[in-house]
Amino acid sequence: MSVDIKAVAEDMLAMITEAAGKKRYKPGDLTKAMMAKHEDLDKKGCKAALRELVDAERVVYTYFNGTWIELPHEEGSSMA
Repeated sequence: MSVDIKAVAEDMLAMITEAAGKKRYKPGDLTKAMMAKHEDLDKKGCKAALRELVDAERVVYTYFNGTWIELPHEEGSSMA
């Protein structure tokens, strides 16, 4: 039985969206969470799911005191 990468990607996106503004996830944190949720999933499958989200511009990598996965920021938005 193989894992549906699109389903894993949607689960990752749901985790990131739910935590937006409260918590940021490192790629390894997402991988561990998804491997715990999906029994047949391996690191390669997690990377594929994450790559799918990044390629579709649904999430972005940010690099500030480490590597994080976040929702894309709105162009020209202010934090005011």
